[in-house]
Amino acid sequence: MKRSITFIVCFLFAVITALPMQAAAKEVTLKLASWGSAKHYAAVARVEWINEVNEACAGKVKIVDYPGGQLYGPKDMHKQIAKGSVDMGVVLQPAMLAMVPMVQGVYLPFAYDNIDEAAKAYTGESLEILEKAMAKKRLKIVWSALTDGVQIFSNKKNIETIEDFKGLRILSTSPIFAEIMANLGAAPDTSIPYTEQYMALKRGVSDAMANSIVGGYFQKTHEVAPLVTQIEMSYSSILFCMNLKTWKKLPKDVQDVMLNIGKKKSAYCLAAAKGWQQKFTGAMTQEGATVKTIAPEERAKIITVAKPVWEKWAEKNGKDAKRLLELNERK
Repeated sequence: MKRSITFIVCFLFAVITALPMQAAAKEVTLKLASWGSAKHYAAVARVEWINEVNEACAGKVKIVDYPGGQLYGPKDMHKQIAKGSVDMGVVLQPAMLAMVPMVQGVYLPFAYDNIDEAAKAYTGESLEILEKAMAKKRLKIVWSALTDGVQIFSNKKNIETIEDFKGLRILSTSPIFAEIMANLGAAPDTSIPYTEQYMALKRGVSDAMANSIVGGYFQKTHEVAPLVTQIEMSYSSILFCMNLKTWKKLPKDVQDVMLNIGKKKSAYCLAAAKGWQQKFTGAMTQEGATVKTIAPEERAKIITVAKPVWEKWAEKNGKDAKRLLELNERK
């Protein structure tokens, strides 16, 4: 009897003393691959998000950032997350249009008048449609950061009326944008990679390209195309994604923390995008660029030309694409 009691006491002691070790062993380390400048507002938000999640989920999850493209860059990031080569990553939305065509539905040229309208596309039923399409590719959107609007940079002229598009040799990496430009009478060129567009403009091979104000400033686009027309063509996003299988393994409370903190960082980035666009518009002007805003009535004419292109995209991509367009199209 004494031996039985002694055995039970020793067993319980072993179990109790082992509990802290077991709890510590349950902490999951998640690798997050990122790229781009550490000074960009989306990168600042990413670091804050990681720190806040790690603090709130200490003992359960620890996110480790691998910045500067040392693991993967924007061209391949979405593919590597889907494969599970990395747990999480920073995905450039336009880079994944071929893999997840549905993402084009919130990146249609001239579909939004301002960034706040674009932000609504990442909420409610619209977000559900995007997430459904992403899930088919084993991806989960945790949160997103919108960039400032895409404008027209030209070395030939500012765009004051739609007549100014006629014959304009404009660079493009987007088939939908190229189609809209062609319908406006421009001469879109999709043969020159984005990395070579600066030199194409400098050498006079091309007349114009599309870029955001912030991106154009840091990439020095205004040096070779100083006639900038604010046309609010579209708003690309930086998506913070996780491998879907990895996401599903996380406890519900950890998922909730990630999503809730992510919403706050999305709001921060939205405000920052507006502020940075204004700031760097001024900086460009000081450095010799001529920045003009297209008249609302002329932009309305562009939308009339763009709308059939959106509808053709939706028809090609099925009922979810049609619904996505219906949800986000101007009323």
